[in-house]
Amino acid sequence: MRRFIPLALACVAPTLSAQSIFDAGVRVAPQFHSYKIEAPSNIKISEFALPLFVSVPITPRFGFDVGTSYVRARVEPTGGTVSEITGLTDTQVRANLNLGSDFVILTAGLNLPTGKREVVAAQANAASLIGSDFLSFPISQMGAGFGGTAGIAVARPMGEWSLGFGLSMRQTTEYEPYAANGAQNFRYQPGNEYRGRVGLERPVGTGRFLLGLTYSTFGDDNLAGSIYNTGDRYLSQLSFDNSLGTGHVTLNAWNLFRTKGTLADSTLLDHENITNGSVAYGLPVGSAVIEPNVEGRIWSQVGASTSYLGTVGLRLQFPVAGFAVLPSAGYSIGQIAAADPLVGVNTTANLTGFHATLAIRIR
Repeated sequence: MRRFIPLALACVAPTLSAQSIFDAGVRVAPQFHSYKIEAPSNIKISEFALPLFVSVPITPRFGFDVGTSYVRARVEPTGGTVSEITGLTDTQVRANLNLGSDFVILTAGLNLPTGKREVVAAQANAASLIGSDFLSFPISQMGAGFGGTAGIAVARPMGEWSLGFGLSMRQTTEYEPYAANGAQNFRYQPGNEYRGRVGLERPVGTGRFLLGLTYSTFGDDNLAGSIYNTGDRYLSQLSFDNSLGTGHVTLNAWNLFRTKGTLADSTLLDHENITNGSVAYGLPVGSAVIEPNVEGRIWSQVGASTSYLGTVGLRLQFPVAGFAVLPSAGYSIGQIAAADPLVGVNTTANLTGFHATLAIRIR
């Protein structure tokens, strides 16, 4: 599952202003995230990511965007062998067609397999641990097979509210995710993904209130003849922002629930739930905005200890030569579920984390 599935609220289509190819936008956001997990896990996981996103509006109703990333992921066990994987991710190409006054948007996308989708044994830890839903690294997968996505979204005004809903489907071709050192490589065929979204939005003062729900269901995966399915996902989201005093307050919350499923060895995979909430306060200082923020997250799993994570951070936003520059940094502390091999019981391991991002937006 992708780490931040595209927002369910994106199905609420905004009104487009007049645009042309000369209004192309570019976004680049180098970022570094690192977590140190204490005993009994004794491991450090870090990721440097350099996402690049280009948006090109061809006409006021039609445009496309292209995105890819460079990633360096590293796992360092205490006294163990370092696992590292470096390279480009797949390239995502998406086209959007706005049908106008009916507020209907058609979307078609391609996943071009430019990333490092095949890993060797020494890279397996790094490639897998960045996929943690709880730690939420910005890039969770290095590469996959060629794939396509098609979707439709509709938004309609209802008094002061806007109601939006969308449907999409993704299909990916078979690929080999693991190089078996001379042996026959395992082939992996992901199941098709089907996704439905519904969202509500209304203006509130100088801001807005949004509420959304995304349901994702998946066909069975096939790994070298082993058929399995890791369960469906329900993602609920809430967002509110408005002026408060001399600044602007933003509240966000989301909850991800995964239903029961199975692993490739037919082991039962029980349900799990992750809940996240954050609050930020942006204070204008001249042409800049200073935004302290705090975030909390809880992860509940059947048969495992509860994990939690708290993060305090600071974001800035200021213009430089026509660019919007948004640096941010944060520090995390918490505990994560772990198994103690010495006594054979479930426990937790203390963790700390550091985050830094420098986002630059052109137009």
